[in-house]
Amino acid sequence: MKILVTGATGLVGTQFIKDATAQDFQINFLTTKRIKTYEERNIKGFYWNPEIDLIEDLSCFDDVKFIVHLCGFSVDKRWTKNNRQKIIDSRVKTLQLLKKTIEKNNIKINHLISASATGLYPSSKTNIYSEEENKYEQYFLTDVIKKWEAAAQSFNSLEMKVSIIRIGLVMSIKGGVLEKIIKSMEINRIAVVFGDGSQWQSWIHIKDLSNIFLFVINKKLSGVYNAVAPNPISNFEMVRIIKDNFNFLYRNNHYSRSTTFRANDKIEFYRKIFIYYTINVPKFIFKFLFGKMHEILFLSQKVSSQKLSDAGFVFEFPDFEKMIKDINQ
Repeated sequence: MKILVTGATGLVGTQFIKDATAQDFQINFLTTKRIKTYEERNIKGFYWNPEIDLIEDLSCFDDVKFIVHLCGFSVDKRWTKNNRQKIIDSRVKTLQLLKKTIEKNNIKINHLISASATGLYPSSKTNIYSEEENKYEQYFLTDVIKKWEAAAQSFNSLEMKVSIIRIGLVMSIKGGVLEKIIKSMEINRIAVVFGDGSQWQSWIHIKDLSNIFLFVINKKLSGVYNAVAPNPISNFEMVRIIKDNFNFLYRNNHYSRSTTFRANDKIEFYRKIFIYYTINVPKFIFKFLFGKMHEILFLSQKVSSQKLSDAGFVFEFPDFEKMIKDINQ
């Protein structure tokens, strides 16, 4: 079977294509960079430009049964007027272009699986949020997610299954939150906790996230699903665990290409001593540095993945500390 993927060259898209092809799916992907429109076994790239409503070659839809929508401009940059528009358009306008093209050309697709985010849930130290929650946090990212999910749900009018995957903090040594924390520790020799660190953070290992998309495809599930590990963790504990395993993460995954570590290297020893220092950085510092974007750093969200578990999904990485000690991708 064939899947059309957007955002294929991003962190999640790269992992998804690797896992999907291992299950013998064929992949077509849309890219805004012509240099990446290549073809190899079971993978073929096609150029598109959503800014001018262009999908250059409609053969990208040939024999496609599923669309996996992963593209989206990063939300961890300052929310300037220009960046805010990019954040919205990269998620919503791309879906609108896909729908318009499918409708206009009478293309038959069985199932749309669109990424979304858990960031719309209210901030709370006590509540546990399921997919049924209908009270949302009031800030820019909530507006983005509402528009994003509405654009995905509009595909129902094409008699197509629609699944929405609300993603927590993605953990991978190849990018995302974990890489940023490790690099920050490397540069500053300190572990930074956001405020008092008591806010809950719902996370997901990238391998489990990729497998969730494939699980939804294989099981033909529709509806909204929270893609988070079963055990959320406080920001303080997350930083502590990463700090305590810093040398393993840093050495084994070669964040510094110019330095080779050995088991008894004095440099490694001193780096480990330096990382023992933890600093609680108050909220106003992040507000000064990042503007309104700092709000996402201080959300406290305990998000439930019980709906996925009830459907039969089994997490390979349910525990944060064990995941960090075993992580290799």
